[in-house]
This record gives sequence, C-alpha cells and structure tokens, in this order.
Amino acid sequence: MIEAGGYFILLSLVLSVGIIIFLMSGLYRKDGRLIEVAYRASKGIFVLLTIASAMMVYFFVTDNFRVEYVASYSEKALPVFYKVTGLWAGQKGSLLFWVWLLSLFTVAVVRKDEKRPNTSYLPYVLLVLNSTILFFLILLNFVTPPFELNRVVPSDGNGLNPLLQNPGMVFHPPTLYLGYVGFTVPFAYAMAALITKDLGEWWIKRTRAWTLFSWVFLTLGIVFGGWWAYRELGWGGVWGWDPVENSSLMPWLTSTAFLHSVIIQERRGMLKVWNIVLILLTFSLCIFGTFITRSGVITSVHAFGQSSVGYVFLGFLFLIVLVGGYYLWSRYHILKEKNPRIESIISKESSFLYNNIILFGLAFATFWGTIFPLIVEAVKGIKISVGPPFFNKVNSPLFLLLLILMAICPLLAWRRTSWQSIKRNFLMPTLLMILSVPVLVFLGVDGIMPLFFFSFCLFVIFSLIKEFYIGTKAGVVHRGLSWSQAFWTLVSRNRRRYGGFLVHIGIVLVIVGLAGYGYFQYKESYTLKPGSIINVKGYTLKYVTLQNVRMKNYTAVRSIIEVSRPGGGYLDTLKPEKRFYRRNEPTTEVAIRSGLLEDLYLILNGWDGEGNITLTVVINPLITWTWIGTAVVVLGIIWCVYPVGRKSRELEILEKELIIAFREVTES
Repeated sequence: MIEAGGYFILLSLVLSVGIIIFLMSGLYRKDGRLIEVAYRASKGIFVLLTIASAMMVYFFVTDNFRVEYVASYSEKALPVFYKVTGLWAGQKGSLLFWVWLLSLFTVAVVRKDEKRPNTSYLPYVLLVLNSTILFFLILLNFVTPPFELNRVVPSDGNGLNPLLQNPGMVFHPPTLYLGYVGFTVPFAYAMAALITKDLGEWWIKRTRAWTLFSWVFLTLGIVFGGWWAYRELGWGGVWGWDPVENSSLMPWLTSTAFLHSVIIQERRGMLKVWNIVLILLTFSLCIFGTFITRSGVITSVHAFGQSSVGYVFLGFLFLIVLVGGYYLWSRYHILKEKNPRIESIISKESSFLYNNIILFGLAFATFWGTIFPLIVEAVKGIKISVGPPFFNKVNSPLFLLLLILMAICPLLAWRRTSWQSIKRNFLMPTLLMILSVPVLVFLGVDGIMPLFFFSFCLFVIFSLIKEFYIGTKAGVVHRGLSWSQAFWTLVSRNRRRYGGFLVHIGIVLVIVGLAGYGYFQYKESYTLKPGSIINVKGYTLKYVTLQNVRMKNYTAVRSIIEVSRPGGGYLDTLKPEKRFYRRNEPTTEVAIRSGLLEDLYLILNGWDGEGNITLTVVINPLITWTWIGTAVVVLGIIWCVYPVGRKSRELEILEKELIIAFREVTES
C-alpha cells in the first residue's frame, strides 16, 4: 500500500508530461480535441495527488513508521492534531502539499475559464501552471520522494520538533503556502498575455480575485508566523528580521504594489510594463523564499536543514527570470504603445506610483539585507550577519512614508486634484492630526518617530471615516434614507472602494500594534524566592510556587505567578513553564495576559533546587491591535470580493442618484 503512494506521484508525472505534449500539439495543429484532453488530464493529476496526500496523512495518523518521512516527524505519543500537520512539517511533505495545492488551483482555473467565450489564452495558462507542477513532480519522484521506506522499521518515531507543537505552526505553513502557490495563477495569466501578445487589461480582470486571495493568505501566513514566534520562542517579539521571515515579506511587498498599480492600468491604461514586472517579481520572490528555506544556506528556526533541493529551486528561479525576461523584452514595444502619461504630480495616479516606488524600495532593502551576508561569505569566506538595527534604520522611514501616502491617496482625484479640493478634503483630518499630538505626548508617547507613526495613523483613520461619513450623508440628505440605510447602501454598492478602505484601516491598526511594542516595550529579569512580591509597571506579581508536571509526550517545570494591581485587585494567575520532550529538548512556554492596551508577558528562564526562579517580565503596549488589524484586513478583502447578485432597475437608479448626491455634497 505504501508503494502505491509513490506510484500515484509517478503517474502524475506521466500525466504532466502528457499535458505539455497535448497542449503543444493542439496549439500547433489548432486541434481543440487535444487541448480538451490536456484539460481533463489536469483534473486527473489533482485526483492522483489528492489520493497520495490523503495516504500520507493516513500513515501519520496510524503511526506507520515504515515510511521514513513519518518516522522522522511523528511519534506514538504525539497528539493526533499535530500528526495531521506532519504533512507539511518537513521538506518532503511540504513539497507534496505544495504541488497538491497547485493542482487544485489548476483545476479551479480550468473549470472556471474553459466554458467562457474567447478562451484562446487558457491553453497557455495551463501550459505555465502545468510546467510548474512538472517541476515539483520531478522533485518528488527523483530528488526527495515522500514515500521512501525505512530499511529498519523503528518501534517509535523521532517525534515532531517541539517548537512546531503549537497551534500557530498548524495554521502558519498552510496559509503561507496558499499565498505562495496562489500567485502562480496571476503569473500564469501574465505569461499567457505575453506569449499571445494580447496585453490589454483582460488578464488583470481574470486574476483580480486570485491576486486578492493569494495576498490575503500570504498576509495571514506572515501574521500567524509572528503569532507563533510571539508565543513559542519566548523572546517577547513578533518579528526579528530573520532571513526566512524576510523571504515571506518580500513577495508581500511586491504583490501589494501590484494590487495598487493594476488599478491605474484598469482606470487609465497606464503602467502595463510595470505590472508585468511586478507579478513576475512576486512569483520569483515566492520561489526565492523557498530556496532560502530549503537550501540550508542560512540558519534559522524557520528553515529546513541542509539540502540540495534548495539549489534545484535556485535553478528553477533562474529559468523563470530568464523566460519571463525574454518575453517581457520581446513584447516591450507592444506594452509601450499608447501608454498615457501622468498629468499631474498631485493626483491619485501619482500617489499610486509613489506608493509603488516605496514598496519596491522596501522589498529591495529587505532583499539586499538578506542576501548580503551570503554574498560576503561566498566571496570572502567570512560569516557576517545583518540584523534588526539595519532593517529598522532603513525600513522604518520608508514605512512611515508609505503610511503618509496611505493617508493622502484616498483624498486625491484622478488625473489632477484642484487646490480647492485639497483644502476641502485635507483641512479637517490635518487639524485633528495636529490636535492629537499633544494628546499623544500627554499619554506618554515620546520620540519623533513614534509621534509621526501614531499621528499619521490617526490621520488615515480620520480621513477614511470622513469618506464614509460624506457618502452616508449624501444618502440621508438627497434620498431621505436613515443613516443606517444610507451607510449600508453606500458600502454595498461600491464594495471594491469601501472594502479597500477597510483594508487600509486594518493595516493602520497593525502598524499601531507594531509601533506600540516596537518603541515602548518594557523588558526586565528578576530573581524570585517563593512568596516574593514585585511591582512592575502597574502590576503586582507574587511568585507562589514551582510545580513539576508530567504529560503524555513531555514533562514540564511550571511556575505559579499571581497578578494583581498595586494595593489589591486580583487580575489573573499566570503559569510560565519550561517543557522537556522525549529527546530532552527544552522549550519555553510563556504566559500572557492580553489586553487592548498592553500584554503582560512572563518567561520562566531558570530555577534552582530551592525553588528560586529567574523570571523575565515583558510588557508589550498595543500588540493586540496587530491581531485585530489583521482580522479587519481579512474582513475588508472578503467585502471586496463578495459576489453581488444582479442589480434591479430600482437599485441601479438609486446608485446613480447617490453618486450625483455624493458629488454635490463633496463640492458644497
């Protein structure tokens, strides 16, 4: 039965090669029957890989240690919850999961588009998608087969890395892979547009939902990774500019730029070359991130061990850049035809362009800081590290500029913005932002950069609230609707615009959380005896006792800390601990008391035979708003893509009247 899993993957490889042959033959002969066979074969690959993936999960759940991969990443005492996640815990399983997702997305693309009229592009899209599938299948068949057998079957497995036995790592890899793999679809459509020389806006419209889908899951993957690091690594932070963290941030930055610049192409027919470059760059950075994770060239808690697979990915990356660059160069003259120019530096188009420049600058700075140590080591043989001080110094001002643009852009008009419009739209948010500065200082915000960040965050929120208010007021004044009816009509009739505003609000909340903990974190270590009491930043902590705990697959040393307010007022009992798994690997399990204003974060560092402990107390202001902001971002994306039914004639008339009313209110 185990061997059958390998046969399914091998048969998938045969089908993948067959798809390329049928597609190329069908395109050359202009024979739709051959292309139809390729469409059906893509569905066959999905079925085969689904069976293979299900078999791997089954082997994990049933503790089948004949499979080398299962024995390496599981054990009998491991909870079933984590056994299922073994599919993506190691390199072999994660590659199988990756190609299964890609086969699923390929089937979704074929099923959605094969019934559309004028789908001459679809064979080329499938050719690109299937070529990527073929690459992964070659890896799984000849380089790193997941169903490889043990020569000697162990009585128990090695167990899952203790750091991965956390809910954050259950959700982090799948969401990250959904983002990475999802960007293959817009990349395939862009390549199809280049190959067919049909370089209009059609491919952007076809991939809008795919791009948003991939972007939101990449966002979730990054945030889940930060949430895991915050709760599992025991250092009190969510982001450390680790190379593997950076490798996921870079495609997020370029895809964010792409999401903004395609709006200009749809609206004005501009930035065609740049949009192709951005989507090629985003997909290339996804593959680069896989190389960083799997090559072993960097040491990271997030990375897999030393492996030749990473260098195969590097070769694949060079092939993508070479082929994509060739088609971009050969079609450049078509892309540049009838390309309008930006008419004013004070317009929505120009703000989007500045946004793209800053996002690209952030991606380049992050890329350079990540690969520079590798270049130095390769050339001079010297190991150096580029740590948080470099990234914070270079990227923080760029993020601040990005925040300022986020505040300004919604208030600008297309083509050019009049000075009267600037005064009308900017006056109130600017006054409120200026008035917020002394309030922020009174609340304890000191330092130029924190004041800038928080004040411009407020500017963004004020300006977006103003947009919602003006639109709602138009419905109340000119249609006689109630405020709730007018608001609902406004946001439901223009989901893309107001869903985008909601995404911006969510991003601002994330920035508030990161700035709060980044600039105002308190961290101090204390040595305590049983019964000791300390006062820390508005908290009274009483160390009660130390406990030994034995669970099914680990033992732990746990401290009991009572938390109250100075002078009384019990709040909570926190239990930071150290866990020891089967191989005596210690992990830090922090205890956190979360709140909207701050988190109290306790780390048990050590103890002695008399019960004395070393406790690190961390207070992270506003960090909870990072998680709340992420939820708002997801809600905004869902609102943008939520399908709307056919409009009735009455609703169409109402929408037109509201647009006219909105213009009258904004101009009055």
